[in-house]
Amino acid sequence: MWVQQYKYGGRKHYSYPVRLIEERSDVIIVHGAYGRPLTHPGRGLVDWPVPNESIEFHFTSAPCSVSAAWNADGSFRHYYGNVNTPATLSEGVLSLVDLDLDLLVTEDLAWRVEDEDEFEAHRREWGYPEEVVELARSALAELIQMVEERRFPFDGSAFRLREQLSRSGAPRAESARRT
Repeated sequence: MWVQQYKYGGRKHYSYPVRLIEERSDVIIVHGAYGRPLTHPGRGLVDWPVPNESIEFHFTSAPCSVSAAWNADGSFRHYYGNVNTPATLSEGVLSLVDLDLDLLVTEDLAWRVEDEDEFEAHRREWGYPEEVVELARSALAELIQMVEERRFPFDGSAFRLREQLSRSGAPRAESARRT
């Protein structure tokens, strides 16, 4: 299974392999193994080994996704909330459109907004319609509220899932290459 993220207008942003953990009506939960190969055309990266492990929550009913990431030594790195279109899954590819705004969240749930400048630049350059601008801003506000209220997945769910995966012997490295 692959995550394929686009930028507004259909530009490929990045892709990487993941393992499906659970598919619900409102969210698709995946595991990104340490060292999974990421391709990022905008940065000229092909099969770049991602230096963290992640449990990712890609919402199909909300315009956001959340990744919980751990370093190679097992220490928690951060949560990363991404404002994007609701995820879709088709033929093993989880697709979404990145809308630039992000929320970096520490383990103690302190947060800061990232990439507001990128959002404003792309809004002008790519001509985001007003409904896309409103969607992105309301999604960011919802992400912040989720953190502050400690709602799923900021309720410890990622830590519990990672522990379950660890007990089940989930692979720590991904050798798959996208063709």
